[in-house]
Formats: sequence, C-alpha cells, structure tokens
Amino acid sequence: MSQKDYPRAFGRYEVLGILGRGSMGVVYKARDPLIGRLVAIKSIPESLGLETGKKEDYIKRLFQEARAAGALQHPNIVTIYDVGESEQGPFIAMEYLDGITLKEILSRGKKLNLSQVVELTRQVGEGLDYAHSRGIVHRDIKPANLMIVEGRLVKIMDLGIARLPFSDLTREGKLVGSPSYMSPEQLLGEELDGRSDLFSLGVVLYQATTGKKPFTGKNIQEICYRILHDDFIPPSQLEPSLSEEFDYIIAKALAKNREQRFQSGKEMFSALRELLAPEEKEVSAPRISRGKEAEPTTQIASRKEASSSVNSVYDESASFSSSSEIEDIFRDLTLSHRVLKLREEKTVKGWQIFLLVLFGLLALGGVIWFFLRG
Repeated sequence: MSQKDYPRAFGRYEVLGILGRGSMGVVYKARDPLIGRLVAIKSIPESLGLETGKKEDYIKRLFQEARAAGALQHPNIVTIYDVGESEQGPFIAMEYLDGITLKEILSRGKKLNLSQVVELTRQVGEGLDYAHSRGIVHRDIKPANLMIVEGRLVKIMDLGIARLPFSDLTREGKLVGSPSYMSPEQLLGEELDGRSDLFSLGVVLYQATTGKKPFTGKNIQEICYRILHDDFIPPSQLEPSLSEEFDYIIAKALAKNREQRFQSGKEMFSALRELLAPEEKEVSAPRISRGKEAEPTTQIASRKEASSSVNSVYDESASFSSSSEIEDIFRDLTLSHRVLKLREEKTVKGWQIFLLVLFGLLALGGVIWFFLRG
C-alpha cells in the first residue's frame, strides 16, 4: 500500500499503515517518534452524520469519554494513551496489539469449547466489571472488539469510545454498527448500565459455541424486533456437545429484562465454571435445570464460594489460562494468522516483482526495436 493511500500523520504520530476499517472509522498502525513506541490510531469522523452545529459538542464529549476510558488500567482492557485533533479530524492513540480478533477466529469456522468459553468469560468479565465499577459502559461488545494476544490474553478494545455515537445517533434515527449484539434497552434508547454489556457478551458466547447469532433477520428492523420480542434456538440444538445447563446460562444472559440477567461478569463466569466440575456440582448443589423451580445460579455459586478456600472467582487459582485448551487454540490461530499475513505479503511482492520484470522487458524491447529500425 502506498503512502498516498492514508494520511502521513495524526499530530505527532507517524502513520505506518492501515490495521482495519469499520463503521466508527479507520484504525492505523503508527509510531510515536518521541519514545519510539508503536501505537494504534483510531480516526473518528467529525460528525458521523450529526448536524453541523453539534460537531463541537460531539468532539468535546468524545474527548471526555476517551479521557475517562484512558484512566482505566487493566490487563484485559486496551490502554488509551492520547486523544487529539488533526487535519483529518479527531483521533485516539491506543495500545498497539499484535494478535487476532475473535471475529477472525469465528469467521474461519472455528468454535470454542466449554473450557475456552469459560476462560474467555473470565477475562472479558473481569475487564468489564472493572470498567463498570468506574462508571464506564462499553456499548459495543462484539467479536471484532475482543483481541487475543500472546496466545492467551484477551483484550477488550474500544471501551468507552462507542458511547457517544450510539447515544446521539440512535436518537436521531440512525444506527451505527451491528445491532445483532445490542441489548433490548440499547435498541430502545434507554439509559444503559453494565448489564447491557453482559447481554452483548451473552450473544458473543452463543455465537462462539454454535457458529450462529441468536437473533438474525433479513434487515436491521427484523433483527431488532427479534431481540426485543422473540426467543432464540437453544445452543444445544445447534451444537450437540453443549448441555441444557449451558442453555439455561445463555437464556439468563440474554434475558429481555436486565433485572433477570447476570448482574456482573463475575456472576456469569461463576455460573459457567460450575459446568466444568459436574461431580463437584452434584455434591455442592442441585443440578441446574431450565425449569422455574431450579435453584438460582447465584445461590449455587454463593454456597460453593462460602465453602471454598478461593477468595474470588477471578482468583488465578480458579482460572484456566496457564494450561487450558484456550491457550492452544489462540496460539495456533494467532500463529496461523501471522503466517497468512506473511503469505499475502509475499504474494503481493511476487506480483510486484513480476510486473517490474515485465515492464523492464517491454522497455528493453522498445529500445532494441528503436535501434533496429534506425
């Protein structure tokens, strides 16, 4: 890609290439010359469809949101370094990640098993709980915003950045991004809290295990209607390896009423972790069923925590990151992703060399023909 295809710089940051494009703008790979650090620059369209008179207010509040998100320091959240304006419009400088998104993994037909889903929920849930406790709601949790780096570390991207476009543009009759992962209250334009992000995470888990989204349709209106009013096919009917207990957990995660959902990522992780130890669960708690008389998952989890020496479900002793299958599949896919990139680059370079040789031969032939004719 030539330099003319993208801006040379955003402020002091030197642009090296394009990492991706989306409805919220373009993400560039860049370098901070002051300290020699690689960063990801997210360019934000100045208006995103807003009226001209609202641009200044939009940019001002965008900076406020970015600064609030920038105050978050958590291993599962992408760090925001800087925010500013340039000739190309406002931009946000973020931590540069060399990995692969969950979207890329799923787009290749891969599915996550229960152990992998539990670990994914642990890391994303911990990051979301940390942000929610500080008043930051993501509003755009989806596979494209979950990056796997170092083979096993999950990073939440764009946290806090999506708030302004969704709140402003939805009121003006425009919907930015994919509605498939939005909670009912988000589609209705209601005030959001962390439980909206947990609904979106539930959609991600459904898709990661079945390869399908729970709410689909021919257009945005149909998708939104189904999220607001329709039930979904239980995951176990699409993926036989899943249990009815898993169906129950997903049903709770995707409840239309936020009061009936998991109230925290910690609670969701705790319920999923129960499914990994069936023999221990039989001793410590009744079997989870989808019936109305089933004991609430929160009570099961709380009783087990009370009798356990583990202080928190987020404690490393309860995680699977050191030797789980999630490490193998993420490392393998991250490696294959890099190999694929190298192959693509080699293919591009091969074509470039071929064209250069071809043009060289044509030029040489033209010169020889000119002298022979003379």
